[in-house]
Amino acid sequence: MIAILIYLLTRLLYLPNFPIFFFTDEAIQTMAAEDLIRSGMRSPYGVLFPTYFENGGQYNLSFSVYLQVLPTLLFPRSVWITRGVAALATLIAAVSLGLILREFFKVKFYWLGPLLLTIIPTWFLHSRTAFETTLMASMYAGFLYFYLCYRNKNPHYLYLALLFGGFTFYAYSPGQIIIVTTGLILFFSDLSYHWQHRKIALLGFFILILLAAPYFRFRIQEPVAMAQHLSILKSYWVENTPLLEKFQQFSKVYLQGLNPRYYFLYNDLELIRHQMKDMAAIPLFTFPFFIIGFVKLLWHIKSPSSRVLLAALLAAPTGAALVSLTITRILVIIVPLTIIIAIGFEQAVNWLLRFIKNKLVPAMFLFIVLTASSFSLLVQSVKYGPTWFDNYGLYGLQYGGKTLFDEIKDYQAGNPNKHLVMSPSWANGTDVIIRFFLGDPVPIEVGTIEAYTINYLPLDKDTVFIMIPEEYEWMKTTGKFKDIEVLKTIPYPNGKPGFYFVSLLYVDHIESIFAEEIAQRRQLKERTIILFDQNVLVRYPLLDMNDIGQVFDGDTNTLVRTFEANPLIINLKFDNPIKTSGLTAYVGGARTRLSVKLKLADTPRHEILSNEVEEANVVRPVTLNFGQAYEINELTLEVLNVNDGEIAHVHLWEVSILP
Repeated sequence: MIAILIYLLTRLLYLPNFPIFFFTDEAIQTMAAEDLIRSGMRSPYGVLFPTYFENGGQYNLSFSVYLQVLPTLLFPRSVWITRGVAALATLIAAVSLGLILREFFKVKFYWLGPLLLTIIPTWFLHSRTAFETTLMASMYAGFLYFYLCYRNKNPHYLYLALLFGGFTFYAYSPGQIIIVTTGLILFFSDLSYHWQHRKIALLGFFILILLAAPYFRFRIQEPVAMAQHLSILKSYWVENTPLLEKFQQFSKVYLQGLNPRYYFLYNDLELIRHQMKDMAAIPLFTFPFFIIGFVKLLWHIKSPSSRVLLAALLAAPTGAALVSLTITRILVIIVPLTIIIAIGFEQAVNWLLRFIKNKLVPAMFLFIVLTASSFSLLVQSVKYGPTWFDNYGLYGLQYGGKTLFDEIKDYQAGNPNKHLVMSPSWANGTDVIIRFFLGDPVPIEVGTIEAYTINYLPLDKDTVFIMIPEEYEWMKTTGKFKDIEVLKTIPYPNGKPGFYFVSLLYVDHIESIFAEEIAQRRQLKERTIILFDQNVLVRYPLLDMNDIGQVFDGDTNTLVRTFEANPLIINLKFDNPIKTSGLTAYVGGARTRLSVKLKLADTPRHEILSNEVEEANVVRPVTLNFGQAYEINELTLEVLNVNDGEIAHVHLWEVSILP
């Protein structure tokens, strides 16, 4: 109990203070739960008790949202509550590790499980956030405990094992393949035991079907969601490469996930949000005990308990191997590694006891050292963590959160007539973070000063911009503003300016400056691409995302976006005429009109065709069938967002000219 209390204290003390960021992936848990409650437990599309929730354009939230429903009903929104709920859930991991060590590996110092967990830097960091990765790992630990109970104590524990396996599956997307892989290994490893208790196993199979039902319902309702999720993650599985190469890449990443160097030696390959400065994921001094524990595990390979632990070790990297190795995707491996290290610790102590008369000394020493280390890690993190790294922006810690929004609330209270325009450039998903701290309806506008440099927008001294340092310095170089006044500055933890509250006005004659720039931007760009085995001159408007060649690369996962032109016009001129009977374009969810103008070869005739599709929530193909094959030497495509104005972003994923 003391070890569990120490674990709990080191999770909850100073919880809002470290980590110093409050990420959108944390805020979305509470906001999705709040939206679910408000809609009567239905999704935005009317699905009762939806299986998954959207986050950043992908369906990757499930169990973690439902976990926040009751706290959302009982308490006001706060960093402490959101993180605290997730931290309390990790108690399942701490308790499960202790029970596994005591009941199935007969480790006298079973309290080593939760205590070791307190000093593992990567677990310490992530268990103090509301990220789904520790929730998944904790549910997986519960699954391992109840499966071991099924295998060694009472077969009826299978039902609880399946329940926690379901929690693992729905907690975090990598958990899907991890728990399925673990299940397959254990199914064949313990096949004779399952057959011996086949009535219980058969009922377990039906329970498994019930647990999987929400997932299959989701796959039927959202058939392309998984492919979109992998595409957003840039997984090689959705790339147009041979299947053999994909399996080779999977094997490569999988083996990287089994390499002890990744865990026991510090590396700076992870995003700094997922690092503890100069600390390995697992303390290096525990590595010899891991070796001892692992050898002992192999020595007792015939034991069902040892096989279960080895199955967990082998399954852990599979979730990361679908994309790339990151600590969040493979954090579940901390569960079997900690158990193995604890087994190694006790074996080392047993050897030492041959030379020590007082058998309590090693246990007391271990307990005191690990307890001191856990609180030392807490103190170091809270005291020095804010200045471990100096990249506080979008590609770093994304610092802001409660500190920034407390300042915004104070400023609004003293200046109720001011219109605040806050830059979203300091973090991902700032719209979610704003809702978390300021509530609905959002009392400020989200936007950047850049929008005011592209087109003329209403601007007076009652408009106050909240800028990051890079935007502030760039704004001064544009030559489009005067009377620039810094009203307030919020420093980063290292003392440097982090956010500026700025008021300003346009310079005189700004309208004429904008008119000249717009005329220049609307001139079509030109370049040559290879299409139909020939050089083709393509003319197109200014883009602000990717390259025009990606429209014709055969990959429906890449896209281009116009800077401001609606419609998007693409003109193709062929040196050698081609024959075509139709065209397919992959467009976004807006109501879209597709128009094509064909210049026929050897004749001044033109053919004009069009097709229009209504709004949708997916990328979809729009096809124009010409009715016959035309020989053409020029094609002009227009993609119009029907409900948007002339100044708008138009997205286009792919264009395929049909023979």
